This record gives sequence, C-alpha cells and structure tokens, in this order.
Amino acid sequence: MLDPIVIPTLYFISVVELILQAGVFFYAYRVTKLTGSFRAWTLIIAAFALLTVRNVVSLLFELMLPTDQISTLIESVGVTTTILSSAVNLVAGVALFLGMFGLVKRFQNQPKTP
Repeated sequence: MLDPIVIPTLYFISVVELILQAGVFFYAYRVTKLTGSFRAWTLIIAAFALLTVRNVVSLLFELMLPTDQISTLIESVGVTTTILSSAVNLVAGVALFLGMFGLVKRFQNQPKTP
C-alpha cells in the first residue's frame, strides 16, 4: 500500500517544477530584451517554452488520472525511485532558474555601450 503522503508530494513537486520552468522561460525572454536576439538564443528560448508547455500538459494529465492508477504506477516503478527522480528534476529546475536569473542580473548591471 502506498503512503498517503507520496502522491500529494509528487503533485507539489510537479507544481514547483512548473513554476520554475515558467520562471526560466520568463528570464530567458528578459535576457533577449537586454542582449538582443540571435538564432541560437531564440532556439534556446523556444526550447524553454516547449518544456514549459510539456510540464503544463504533464501536470494536467497527472491531475486527471485516478489516484489508484497513479498509485499502481508508482508502486510498479518504486516509491524511492519515483521520489528520487522527481527530486533530481526539481534540483535541476532550481539550478536552471537561478542560472537564468543570474544572467539577467549580470546583463542588467553591465554598462551599455553606445
């Protein structure tokens, strides 16, 4: 039997990941406003946008599934493996968010050349 705290924890992690991914997209767009647009950076921003959309769709599918199906799926993979995987994704999201936030701050503080 699955612990009743596991599924809400996974939902919470999914929501936090989504918020972080949306923040990454927002700050990537702000970097473009500060530095200008070029093809490689535009493709990176497009990838961030697609990842954000993917996270929204994934969260919606998670919320639409009955909890007994989610429990069965988690038990088949393993609770520890599922939570560890989600935690790694969360840490990667935090690192990406902080990195993009740092880029915005770096370019904002850089003197503009005429």
